[in-house]
Amino acid sequence: MKITTILSALAAATLVSAGKLHKIKASEASESNIVPGAYIIQYEPHVDHVTASNNLRTHKVGFKTRNQYKKFNGAAITITSEHDGEALAAIPGVQHVWPVTLYSLPKVKLSSKEATDPEVISDHHMTGVDVVHSQYKFTGKGIKIGVIDSGVDYKHPAFAAKGATAGCFARYGKNCRVAHGWDFVGDNFTGSNTPVPDSDPMDCQGHGTHVAGIVGANALNITVAPQPPQPFVGVAPDATIGAYRIFGCNGDTNSAVIMAAMELAFNDGMDMINMSFGSGSSFQTNPIAVLGETLSANGMFVVAAAGDDGSNGVWMVNDTGLGDSSSSVASVENSYGRYPSFTYGEVHRPYSSANNIMPNPTAIFPLLDGNGALLDGCNLSSFVGALGKIALVSGDTSGCSLDQRISSAVRKGAAGVLIQSTPYGFEDLSGSSVLPVASIEFQAAQDIIVAYNNDPETLVSFIYQEDNFLVEGGGLVSDSSSYGLDGELRSKPDLAAPGGNILSTYPLAKGAYAVLSGTSMATPYIAGAHALYMQSQKKHFCGSQIRKVLKNTATIINNFNSTTPYSAARQGAGLVNVLNAITTTTCITPDHIDLYDTVKFRKTVHIKIRNDGKVSETYTLSHTPADALNSYRNGDILPLGTPYIEADYATVGFSSNTIDIAPGETVTITLKFTQPKNGDATQWPIYSGYVIATPMTARSIAVHVPYTGVKGDSSKIPIELGSPYPAVFFTTNDGITLYQVQQGKTFDLTGPGIHQVLVVPTAEVSPTPRLTIGVQNIPSDHDIMSPEPDICKHV
Repeated sequence: MKITTILSALAAATLVSAGKLHKIKASEASESNIVPGAYIIQYEPHVDHVTASNNLRTHKVGFKTRNQYKKFNGAAITITSEHDGEALAAIPGVQHVWPVTLYSLPKVKLSSKEATDPEVISDHHMTGVDVVHSQYKFTGKGIKIGVIDSGVDYKHPAFAAKGATAGCFARYGKNCRVAHGWDFVGDNFTGSNTPVPDSDPMDCQGHGTHVAGIVGANALNITVAPQPPQPFVGVAPDATIGAYRIFGCNGDTNSAVIMAAMELAFNDGMDMINMSFGSGSSFQTNPIAVLGETLSANGMFVVAAAGDDGSNGVWMVNDTGLGDSSSSVASVENSYGRYPSFTYGEVHRPYSSANNIMPNPTAIFPLLDGNGALLDGCNLSSFVGALGKIALVSGDTSGCSLDQRISSAVRKGAAGVLIQSTPYGFEDLSGSSVLPVASIEFQAAQDIIVAYNNDPETLVSFIYQEDNFLVEGGGLVSDSSSYGLDGELRSKPDLAAPGGNILSTYPLAKGAYAVLSGTSMATPYIAGAHALYMQSQKKHFCGSQIRKVLKNTATIINNFNSTTPYSAARQGAGLVNVLNAITTTTCITPDHIDLYDTVKFRKTVHIKIRNDGKVSETYTLSHTPADALNSYRNGDILPLGTPYIEADYATVGFSSNTIDIAPGETVTITLKFTQPKNGDATQWPIYSGYVIATPMTARSIAVHVPYTGVKGDSSKIPIELGSPYPAVFFTTNDGITLYQVQQGKTFDLTGPGIHQVLVVPTAEVSPTPRLTIGVQNIPSDHDIMSPEPDICKHV
C-alpha cells in the first residue's frame, strides 16, 4: 500500500459534537504542558456524578478523582488503567474531554520606575476613577471580588478594614477586607504533583498580592511600618476580597485546580473573579472559558488578562477570557506624572534626571550629522563644539553604552548631557557622579533641533520645582500587550486599562510594595471598575451588561503621533473610563461586531441604541476606521511578531445618519459594511474601526462599538508547523523513522517489518481549530482512475 497526504485547514468557527476529545496543540504538548494521564470530563446535561463514575467503571476505566464540579457538570480525573482521552470520549454520557493542562504565572515586567516616581500612581487620572472616588464617593463597598492567583498577603496594612490600623493578624480577622479564600495547592505545588490544600491563602510569590492591591488596596493613611513609598489607593478600596490560591511558591498550576477555584469563588458569593494569567492562541472551547460562561450566566462575571505576547504577533490573546460574556483585558501605559521641567524656545517640557542638578541656564549643542539627524554620541569626535554646553544625543543604545557617551562628553568639556528617548517617554538613567545627565521625550528633542537651527544662541533653563505633565507614550497600548483576534475571528481583547508601571501592594516578606507592568496589572483594574459601576447603580447586573457599558464609554486610543486609532484587535473598545460609564445615559447593543472573513463576511449588521435619559435625544452616527494589521506580508508562512500597520479601511453605511430617541426608548439601526478596497486578501489583514453615536446635547457622552474583520479566506491562512510540515512516524523492526510530509507526497508502506504508521501535526499554533490529514490508498500500478474514498484523521 502507498499513501498520499492531503492537507487542509479550517479557520472558521466549528461546532463540536458529543463525545469530543479536545486535543492540545502539538506545540504546547512539546513544552510538557500536559499533566500526564489527567483529564477534565464534562458530562451530558442529564448525567450526574454517580452515573458518570459508574459508566467509567462499567467500561473498565481505572481512575482517581482530582476535582468534582457542579456548575460545570463534570470532573477532573487521573487515569490508572490503559485508557486515553479517545476512550473516555467514547463512553456514554461523556460530552467533552480535555487533557489537564499547565498554566504559568505571567512573567510580569519589574518596572524601571521607582516606587516614589509620581507616574506610578497616575492611573486614576486616566480613567476618571479619581473623580468617581472624590465626587461620587463610590469605592466598591458591598461588592465581592475573587482574586484567583498566587494568594494574598492579607496581613498587609493596605488590606485593613476602614478605621483599622493594621491588617489581619489571624487568617481572616475583623480588621481584614480579605474575607474569603482557600489555598488549593500548598507551598510546594508545581502544577503536576499532588496539591496539599489548606484554609490559608497566604501569598509567598507576590503576583496575587500585587493584583489584589490594584483591585482594592488603601494605602492613603497607613501609619504602621512598612509605610508606602507614596500614598495610593486601589480602584475599589472598600470592596470585599476573596483570595483563592492556585499557585505554589514556585512553578505552575493546572486547569483542574483553576476550575475548582472558580466554582468555590462562585459558591462564596463573589460578584466577579479576576484571573491575571492564561495561555495564548486558543479557542473558547477550552474548559476554563466554558465554565466561565456558565458562571457568568449565573451572575458571576469573569475578568481575565489578554496576555503579554505582544511580540508574538496576532491571534495571541489568552484563553481564560475568551468566553462570550467574559472581559479580556489589554494593557496601557501610565500617563501622568509630576516632573521637573525645562524651557527652550518658549516651550515648557518635562525631563527626568537621576540627580536633578542640570546647569542653569546653559547653551544647547545637538550632536547632528550632515543631514541634520541626531547622533548617538558614541564617537568622541561628535562632541567637538560641546565645550561648556549641554550635549543633546540620541537615545539609541545599539551603538554604545550611556557610560561611554558620558565619558566622551566629559573629555570634550560638555556641561551636561540630554538623552533623547527612543521611541517615546523617558530613558532609564543611572545618573553620573561626574556630569549632569537627564532624559527628555523624543518630540522634545526634535523641537529643540528645530529651535536650535533657528537660533543656536538660545539658552535652556531648568525648573527644579515639579509640575504635572502628560508623559509622552503614556496612555498608549503597552508594547507587551497581546494582539487578537481569537481563533474563531471574534473580537478580543474587549477593553484596555492601565497596566504599565503600576505601584501596588506586595507581600510584607518581599518588601511590601512594588511597581510592576503587564496585563496582569490591567485586569484587576477592570474588575475594580465593575465594582464601582455596580455600586453606582445600586443593583446587581449580569457581567456582560456591565461590560457593554464600560466598552460603550471607553476612550478610543490613537496610535503614537497619529490621528488613527489602534486596531480594535489590540485595544478592544479602548481605555476604560469609569466616570463616563456611571454618567452615560446611552448604550449600544451589541458591544462588539464580528465581521469574520471575506467568505463569511457579515455585510449587514443591526445595532440597537437605547436612551436611558430623562429627555429626548438626537444622535449623529459616524464611523472611525482604525489601523489595519498585516502579519503575512510577502507570502510569509509565520505571522510577523510585530504586524505592519496599513491603511486598509472598511466603509460603513447607516440606515439613518441622525436619529431621535425618546426617553426609555430603543431604536434599531442597520449598518452596511464594505470590506477595505486596499489590502491584499492573500495576506489576510485584520481591519477594524468604531461605530459612534454622538448625542447633540452639550456635555453628553458619545458611545461606540468596535468592529473587526479579516480580508481574505481565513481557511487558507498558513498553518504554523515547526517542522514545518506534519510528520509520518513508521514503527518498524529497526525502530522509529520520521518523515516530513508535504502536500501530495507519497510513501511506500509495502516494505517488510512495518508495524504502525502515525500521522501527526507538529507545532500547530495558528488560529486553526482543525487540521485534516487525508491518507489516500493508491494501488502500486497507478492504473485506477478513481481512487478509493479518503480516510481522514482529525487532529
